[in-house]
Amino acid sequence: MFGYIKPYQPELKFREMTLYRAVYCGLCHTLSKRYGAKARLLVNYDFVLLVMLFWSGPTKMVKRRCVKHPFRGHCQLCEGDALDYAADALILFSDWKLRDSVSDARLALFSRSLRLFYRKHFQKASKRLPGEADECARRMGEIQQLEGSGDQAFKSIYAFGTMLASLSSFYRNDSDRRAAHSVLYHLGSWITIADAADDQKRDAKAKAYNPVTASGLEREKVFNLLRQEQELVLTAFDLLPENEFTDITRNILSLGLHSRGHDIYKKGGASTDE
Repeated sequence: MFGYIKPYQPELKFREMTLYRAVYCGLCHTLSKRYGAKARLLVNYDFVLLVMLFWSGPTKMVKRRCVKHPFRGHCQLCEGDALDYAADALILFSDWKLRDSVSDARLALFSRSLRLFYRKHFQKASKRLPGEADECARRMGEIQQLEGSGDQAFKSIYAFGTMLASLSSFYRNDSDRRAAHSVLYHLGSWITIADAADDQKRDAKAKAYNPVTASGLEREKVFNLLRQEQELVLTAFDLLPENEFTDITRNILSLGLHSRGHDIYKKGGASTDE
């Protein structure tokens, strides 16, 4: 994931913002507990959404100090299957994001170095989530084959959605799994389109591959697709059981995505005029 999945803070209540930060800190602590201290460097806001989406039952909070907050403890969410699963998924997807970045000349050396640095972490995550790791491997191979032009490039946009949707296997209930699969598939597609639109001008200058450019999509079409994918995300989200984080999650999937897409549109990230 690419750092687009954040709440729209002006519409969050103080309690909700405190709770959201507690989930972030809880995920950071869980990464350290399951993979070691240096895994904390990979923590990001995108997978905080996964914790909140998958959470069930009561929440337990604890106040802890850490390297970032050594003098004053911060409230953290703790002890939940959703935290453990999100930590494993974060490590797994960090590996695949770096693998994809190796093909980018600007990031190749840095990405290879990070993959070597975290090699054991990535191997451990693959063993903990073997089904999800296999699905990611298949889809990454598919993306590499589809990258080209025209319809093939357009199809590659949705391959990441399929990768992300594999995480719906967290659910045991069939109906919840289907709803989560739809949420994650369309969210992954939204992320891919937004990321490509955001990077289009930069990729053009660097003569790097960009799926939006390769597919020949016009600017208005790109942002219509973003709106459509967001609507499908929200429709599926309403089918999932509610929990203590539902209002925050809805803020992210509605206002947060809309705000981020609007920012990309304003700066002309998907313009094809140049």
